[in-house]
Amino acid sequence: MKKLFLWGTGQIAEETWSECQTLSQYEILGFIDNNTEKQGRVFKGLPVFSAEILDACRPDSIVVLTDAYNEVYRQIIAAHPEMKGIIRNKNFFYMESLFARYKDTTDPEEIEVLNYIEKNGLDIFNYEFTNKYKDMSIDVSFDSEKGMFYVLYDGRPLYLSKELYSEQKAADYFRQILMEQDVCSPHRYITDGFDVSRGDVVIDAGAAEGIFSLMVIDRVSKLYIVESDEGWTEALKETFRDYSDKVIIIKKFISSYDEGDIATLDALIHEPVNYIKMDIEGNEWDALQGAKEIINKSQYLKCAICSYHSDFDRVLIEGFMDRNGLNHSVGPGLLWYPLMVRQNYVSTRLNKAIVRGVKTGI
Repeated sequence: MKKLFLWGTGQIAEETWSECQTLSQYEILGFIDNNTEKQGRVFKGLPVFSAEILDACRPDSIVVLTDAYNEVYRQIIAAHPEMKGIIRNKNFFYMESLFARYKDTTDPEEIEVLNYIEKNGLDIFNYEFTNKYKDMSIDVSFDSEKGMFYVLYDGRPLYLSKELYSEQKAADYFRQILMEQDVCSPHRYITDGFDVSRGDVVIDAGAAEGIFSLMVIDRVSKLYIVESDEGWTEALKETFRDYSDKVIIIKKFISSYDEGDIATLDALIHEPVNYIKMDIEGNEWDALQGAKEIINKSQYLKCAICSYHSDFDRVLIEGFMDRNGLNHSVGPGLLWYPLMVRQNYVSTRLNKAIVRGVKTGI
């Protein structure tokens, strides 16, 4: 049985303790925390130590259950350089479960991801292309009149929610969305042969900052941007303020019924469309139930529907497409998603990121 120290006693430690189903497989020696007020106390029935405990006891692994992984890593190896190879990030337990699940796999895509994880640890994106974004320099500007940070994307300002209240947070967020849409990313909405054409009517459901909409803005004849978060809709209005002739921003939650702030796409949009992009945090299948009329009346249609938020999303989405006249496929690559969405456990599966559906006419 592997002997572990867990570093941190905050929210991530709380969540890991309550959500992880495999802790009993390890001998947990205790917690380590830099907060002197916590040292000497008990957390989850185990003692809380200072980092000095590592002078007397060498575990098999130290699992850092905080978002300050880099800082903790540097602190540990400064005192104990020989421990460099045993420091793990907050996803350690899920990484171990992934290895157990896929230990006999012969699938090349799964093997590629597992090899990356073994060398680098587990994250949402587990591919070499992500390395170029980790230290990428990002120029962030602040609009003092609007009270929002923005970055330039393809020469245009992309405004960010006020919740990203520092230059560092804005830069980190922009690196993440650039990585998501990298040419090698499984999460890329647009690919060669699956793009928005000139004159298309497009729905961007779950727009967030609107990078997809900004990618296609010059080609569309009309663009419906649907986003429920007030911080993002405020930012979207600034990003697309010069495109009021063809952009309609709708602040609604998208689902399979209409009530209050919840709406179906069928109730909001009353014309055929050519492209639907949907990324709404695991509610995609429900939202598709409320888009049957649009899909039925749209003769030529492409759909890029996110399918990685829960383990069963892909099956549900593909089943919907089968029943509604959409040929479907999935692209290369796999994601791991660390949040509990529509399931009461953190996934230990690798899932396809996007199901692409096509309707080519009657």
